[in-house]
Amino acid sequence: MLSLSIFSSSQRISVALYEGKLLKKFFEKIIKGKQNDSIFLLINKVINKKMSISNIFFSVGPGSFTALRALKAIAQAFAFSYKAKIINVTEFEIYLSCLKNNENNILVFYENFNNKFFYQLFKHKNKLYIPDSNLLVGDLENLQKFINEESKKNKDFILVSNSYKFFSSLNWGKKDKKKVFKPCAKLIANAVFSGYGQSNKSLIYHHTYYE
Repeated sequence: MLSLSIFSSSQRISVALYEGKLLKKFFEKIIKGKQNDSIFLLINKVINKKMSISNIFFSVGPGSFTALRALKAIAQAFAFSYKAKIINVTEFEIYLSCLKNNENNILVFYENFNNKFFYQLFKHKNKLYIPDSNLLVGDLENLQKFINEESKKNKDFILVSNSYKFFSSLNWGKKDKKKVFKPCAKLIANAVFSGYGQSNKSLIYHHTYYE
C-alpha cells in the first residue's frame, strides 16, 4: 500500500512516498514565489500513473484559507486520479506526534503570516495529545502574555515551535522545556501513523489571520 504525503508552507514544500510505514522517497525544496506550482514538480518525482496510491496525507491547518484550499484541491485531484483516500492531520498534530515522553502542559505555537502566531495548549490523554485551550491567534506580545499566565498555573510547562529564534524573543531560556520541529511531508506521515489521521477533516483557518 502506497501513501503520498504533501506539505506546503510559505517557506518550504516537500513530498514523501511511503510503502506501508516505510519511507521510499522524499524531496524538499525551499521556495520563492508561488508554492503550488513547484509542488507538482516534486510530486512528479515520487509517483507515476502506473503506481497504485492508496492514501494522500496533508495538513488542514490552521493557516491561510487560500493556501489550504489550494493544497486541498491538489490532494483531491490526485486522490480522484488514483482512487485514493484522503487522510488529514492538523498543523498542531504534526508537532505533537514528535513528542515522545508523554509530557503534559504543552503549548504549540508557530508564526504564520504578518507577525501573527497560531498557538494552542494541549494535554496528554489516551496516548494522544488533545486540546486544553481554544485555538488562539495573536502577535508576539499576545503570545508572551498567554505564556506568562499559563506558567503561573503550571510549573512544568513546555513550549514547542518551529524555530529557536522565537524562544529568545519570549525570554524562554529553559533548555529542557523547549522543543523545535520543522514540519514537512515526513512529519505529516508520522502524525498519521501515530494515530492523529482522520479522513477529510475541515480546513482550519482564523478570521484574525487577515487583520
